[in-house]
Amino acid sequence: MELSQTVKDILGNKDRINILSTANKKGETDVAVFGSAMLTEDNTISFVLKNTSRSLANIKENPHASCLILLPETGGKGFKIKGYRVYLKKQFIERSRNPIYLVERDQGEAAGWEQSFNVDREAKAEERSTPDSYLVIFEIVEARPIVDTGKDA
Repeated sequence: MELSQTVKDILGNKDRINILSTANKKGETDVAVFGSAMLTEDNTISFVLKNTSRSLANIKENPHASCLILLPETGGKGFKIKGYRVYLKKQFIERSRNPIYLVERDQGEAAGWEQSFNVDREAKAEERSTPDSYLVIFEIVEARPIVDTGKDA
C-alpha cells in the first residue's frame, strides 16, 4: 500500500504511542503498547516483541493485526490527538537480538535490521546466544484516520 505523507510523518514521529491489537486463531484478543514500532523504507512496519508476549503468540497463530498510532498534541484548550489506524498482515518473523535497534531509533538513524537484529545464521545452533525477542515485520494493508470520515488516508 502506498502511504500518504501525513501517515508517514506520524509513523516516523518518535513521540507517538503504538497500540497493537492481535487475536489468536480462537479469536481471543490482546492489546499492548509498544515503543519499538518502526516504519521501513518500503512502507512496512516492524516491531520487536518479547518471546513471552501474548501479542507474539497471537501473531504466530494469526498473521492479521491492527495498530492504533497516536500522536498527542500540546497547547491550546483540551486534549488533542492525531493518529491513524493501520491494518497489518505479518510478512516476516525471526528470532533476533535487539540492543542496537533502540539506540539507532533514538538517534534518528535508519536501523539496518539485518545487522542489528538477526541471529548469526553462520554460527552453529549450539553456539548461538538465545535471544529473548523476535523481529516482526508487517505489511500495511490499510491506513485510516482515527475518526472515520469516509475518506481514505
